[in-house]
Amino acid sequence: MSKYADVMKRYTEKGISTDTIEYAISSVKEGSKREHILESLTASYRGMQPMEANMLLEELFLMNGGEFKKENRTGYLYGAFFLLLGVLCAAYIAYTFIAGVTWHRPILSSIGAVTGLGAGLSLIIKSLRGKYRDIDDPFVD
Repeated sequence: MSKYADVMKRYTEKGISTDTIEYAISSVKEGSKREHILESLTASYRGMQPMEANMLLEELFLMNGGEFKKENRTGYLYGAFFLLLGVLCAAYIAYTFIAGVTWHRPILSSIGAVTGLGAGLSLIIKSLRGKYRDIDDPFVD
């Protein structure tokens, strides 16, 4: 909590309880969605104004590494999977050409290599840039 001590001091001087600030800090660390944290901070039992809550959350997200830090983990997972698939298919194609063996299912392995490499790289790049969110998950209805 030492890196959050300055924020706690500043907001307790404004009259906000330490329990409310600690709740905001723990919620940001857990990766809760901004709307849920704001709704709870501006509830009557916490008593924060929407402007104060927004300012507090902005500072906390900056300190924690970004608002969507934990929401793009599946982007890395799917990106790595597709990249691995693409590399395996490309390695199979290279092996067939180098060794001079019969190339079984050339269309399927070519599609796998191109799609895997393309999708894998795009998902990893989107995740690195912070553009991928868990709601973009291609395998969820």
